[in-house]
Amino acid sequence: MRRLLGCLLPGLALGLALGACDDSPSFIAGTDTDTDSDTDGDCTEGLLDCPADMGAECSDPLTDLAVPEATPCQDGVTITNDAPADGFPLGETVVTYTATDGVATDTCTMTVTVVDTTPPQIECAPDVVAVRTSPEDPAVAPPAPLSATDACDAEVDVTTSPAEVPAGGTTEVEYTATDDAGLTATCTTMVTVLDGFAVKGTRILSARLNDDDTTSVTIGWEPAGGDATGYRIDVAPAPEGPFTLVGTTGVAASYFTDEEMTDTHGYYRIVTMVGEVEGGMTEPLHAYAIAAASYDLRNQSVPGVSFLTTLYGVARHPVDLAAGPYPLIVMIHGNHGNCRWGATTDYCETTNDHDCHTSGMTTTPNAEGMLFQVETLAAQGYVAVTISGNAMNCRDDYIPQRTQLVIEHLRRWKGWNDASADPFGDLFVGAVDMNRVGLVGHSRGGDAVSSVPLALESTPVTGVTVASIFAIAPTDYHATTPVGTDYAVLLPACDGDVSNLWGMDIYDRGLDPTDAAVRSQVFIIGANHNFFSSEWYYNDGNDVCSSGDLIGGVAQRGMLEATEGAWFNGTLGGGPLDPYCRAEGTTPTSIDAWAGMDLDLRWSYSAEDRTLVDEFEGAGTPNTNLLGNPNTFTGFSSYGRCYETACDSSFIHHKGAAYLTWDYSATASAAFDLGGLDATGYAYLSFRTVSRNHSWNTGLAEQNFGVRLSDGDGDAAEIEVADVQAIPHLYGADDVREVLQTVRVPLAELVVLNPDLDLDALDLFELYFSVDAGRGAILVTDIELAD
Repeated sequence: MRRLLGCLLPGLALGLALGACDDSPSFIAGTDTDTDSDTDGDCTEGLLDCPADMGAECSDPLTDLAVPEATPCQDGVTITNDAPADGFPLGETVVTYTATDGVATDTCTMTVTVVDTTPPQIECAPDVVAVRTSPEDPAVAPPAPLSATDACDAEVDVTTSPAEVPAGGTTEVEYTATDDAGLTATCTTMVTVLDGFAVKGTRILSARLNDDDTTSVTIGWEPAGGDATGYRIDVAPAPEGPFTLVGTTGVAASYFTDEEMTDTHGYYRIVTMVGEVEGGMTEPLHAYAIAAASYDLRNQSVPGVSFLTTLYGVARHPVDLAAGPYPLIVMIHGNHGNCRWGATTDYCETTNDHDCHTSGMTTTPNAEGMLFQVETLAAQGYVAVTISGNAMNCRDDYIPQRTQLVIEHLRRWKGWNDASADPFGDLFVGAVDMNRVGLVGHSRGGDAVSSVPLALESTPVTGVTVASIFAIAPTDYHATTPVGTDYAVLLPACDGDVSNLWGMDIYDRGLDPTDAAVRSQVFIIGANHNFFSSEWYYNDGNDVCSSGDLIGGVAQRGMLEATEGAWFNGTLGGGPLDPYCRAEGTTPTSIDAWAGMDLDLRWSYSAEDRTLVDEFEGAGTPNTNLLGNPNTFTGFSSYGRCYETACDSSFIHHKGAAYLTWDYSATASAAFDLGGLDATGYAYLSFRTVSRNHSWNTGLAEQNFGVRLSDGDGDAAEIEVADVQAIPHLYGADDVREVLQTVRVPLAELVVLNPDLDLDALDLFELYFSVDAGRGAILVTDIELAD
């Protein structure tokens, strides 16, 4: 009877086929449950009849639709459905209707289909210029599209092609938005990738105390190259900022002068600009505002000096002494006239004090001639003082007395640092680090400071440690050797005063592998003796070089103040020693620019830790090396050992070297047996060499030859010297000298060339000269493994 009543009701669901009205338990468009369900629209059976399936276009991720009511097939039936209250998602959703008459329950279903026929919308960013800030950045990620939306998809998928934009040029980047229905839309952005790398090698090149007691500072850097269009210089009173603009430069610039620092500390950063877009920026470079101090103590007793004399010093120091303690650097000039006639002409007068006593003349400001160095160092965080040696001038030798004068100044500075005392009161109390003392000397002053370590070794000053020395064109009256102290010496190629380049002897004597100290020697082409002082005006370079070979005072002093900073920052200041001071690479661009020319600097370097293979001294040279293994020379026209003038008057080093001369006939090789030497604790294979003053080198600009390193298994790596360090052939001078310079071959680079090279069992080091290299002649010595 229940089914009969259902069959008598008209079908109410539009669009659904009517089911057969019979006694069989068959259902159409329904879901089988415990009770029958009818969806034929005629209520032929069951308690309800479902509406027909329906479809709609989506309007939201969940489309709000009202589903039709189901038709009850008898009175007293309650019908509910499970249509989602928050709307229908894209696709098919089955809605179940449930009817109950209080006794029985019946269900049926209908399907709601939500479709999406409208593609998504995507809006790309305008064409952009992206800037790489580091060469380590291989590519640039394209900018995200501005928007990607769809009425039916809350999170439209977006793909980007290419996913990374390569450097160089302009790339069309296509963005594709895909909605949940699989419909797509695209747009494009043109992305131009430019290189705006941060500059490197920031340094303080110079500093000056202005007449109004403000500080000007010149900072330098190595240009970024790439697509940079200029540089912005910002400054802040602290490393974290806030930074303000202090100036801009063009892309060709490599230094900038802030004419007046506004704070006691200046932290400078260089921002590479590509048009109006910022590229990379440097870490802040710390500069100190500086202040002046001086002392002039008369009738003072100095050990080793037979008369009472003057302790005269002109100092510069960071304004903020509370931020110390700062290392102390003491400078002393060389032998020069004490009395000045007119503006530039100096005459000798023997005196016991600082002053000139000749009527009509003034005191030559010899100490002030080194003031430019003092100011530049003070801006880098040193208390620096240039002292007067006027009373030691115009006397024969007087190097030991100069040494004792320097030590007496150190003793006084120790006292001023320990307690309040005249003439400074408590100004420097606790502000000076007397365990980090540096010394600078010029000419006889360079000789004197080179003798200080040995003098202090025999008679220490408690609480004073000399850790670093920089000697400028020193004499060598007493064959001193600075022991246990990092030591640098500058040799001017056109030195008309100390023309025998005495300083190289001090350097060579210091090459003791048991002395764990750094040694550097720089041979500066075209420099004279006097112009490293701003107060010495006689051009002695004309005595030994033509005027066209001389570089002039501006270049010499520019090189000196920048290089002294690099040296002391690496030996006193806690930083690494600049690569060019280690005979690696070329002079930094900023130093060349500050000097006003491309400088020709030829460096020797000896590291703290090294194992010497051969220096061609003693029995067995040159055929047996210091490891006790054979050296083999093949294919040379001649080879042998040089010592001083034994080979040529141009070779004035007081040390041994092997001479090698080769011609066109065959490949020549100098092979040094290493006997399975373990080099894993070292970074470089190092040797010193020079292109000889030999007729076979006539017309040569630069020497080049091969370097090969082999292990016990026969695996080898080789490289040309020109790819490591330039070896120029001699220089312009009336009487050229064969001054050795260092080549440091990175062991890591050789392993890259041949990964099979076994550094813990090295068998052979070779210098080879191929037939196509032509003829030539060199000297080589100080072969070593070094850090």
